Amino acid sequence: MKKGFDKKKIEKIRKILGENPQGLWVRELARKTGLDKSTVSIYLSKHIKREVDVISISGLVKIYKLKNV
Repeated sequence: MKKGFDKKKIEKIRKILGENPQGLWVRELARKTGLDKSTVSIYLSKHIKREVDVISISGLVKIYKLKNV
């Protein structure tokens, strides 16, 4: 995996997304996990992108949710 990859961060993100099946935007996810929003964004786009659905709202806001939740 890429430098800086941390399984604990991925598990935090998965856990919070699992608890919020309606989905969350990056800032909410960052607040709930205690991670920086840029870190959350990187993990969503590189490390767990196959596990999440992205819903684009008004072109700028993206909601992330786990697939099959």
